Amino acid sequence: MADYTVAELMAVCLAREIKDRDRVLQGLYSPLPIMACLLAKNFHAPNMVHINTADVIDPEPTEVPFSTAGPALQERAVAYLPLWQTFDLAQQGKLDLIFLGAAQVDKYGNTNLSVIGPYEKPKVRLPGGAASAHLCAIMDAVIWIPRHNARALVEKVDFITGQGYLTGGKAREGAGIPKGGPRKVVTNLCIMDFEPETKAMRLVSIHPGVALEEVKENTGFELIVPDKVETTEPPNKEELEFMRQIDPKGVRELEFH
Repeated sequence: MADYTVAELMAVCLAREIKDRDRVLQGLYSPLPIMACLLAKNFHAPNMVHINTADVIDPEPTEVPFSTAGPALQERAVAYLPLWQTFDLAQQGKLDLIFLGAAQVDKYGNTNLSVIGPYEKPKVRLPGGAASAHLCAIMDAVIWIPRHNARALVEKVDFITGQGYLTGGKAREGAGIPKGGPRKVVTNLCIMDFEPETKAMRLVSIHPGVALEEVKENTGFELIVPDKVETTEPPNKEELEFMRQIDPKGVRELEFH
């Protein structure tokens, strides 16, 4: 039996996408990306720059708060950065990576946080993507989905809040979006990336204890499955100790309740 939770596994998977010296933006209500940034900074990417929506750079919180605007996320920060200046840096190409959540993500990495159903008369009106449309056009993105099912991973999103590879192939470049794009999708079942030519979603690794058929059955489109699929490397002892020390209240688990 695993000695870690799915939340802890996903946080570590997100952290591994951060390289040293990356400048990373973590958005609203994103406990897993917060944990990912703190893990990366403390383990393998000491020179990464963590910008969060508490308007600060490189905080060192003693405890992960329930809110992404919580005062703890301002502790020992190296600088204050108003949100409009963060967007300005992104526009100048000075940010490298953003983490994105989504209600829907399709086979080409387009994300939806706007509506379920027709835009004019939706079944569900979602909170919206804030600056997603702007940032997804100029930055790399890693998408996280805590519940991998056919309602979340769909053939085509009902509304494009954040641009992925649009209809695949060179469609993104054809629409005048030459930079950025989704890099990975991390879910509670697996990790996926995008096939270089078609830009369709492709399986990279399956989490320990998950079967390939479970991934296929819970994906609302035909996923590219390579001949060899790896098993996701679980968190190590030091990473688990760090997460449990800095997050004693279990904020990292909130998206799974």
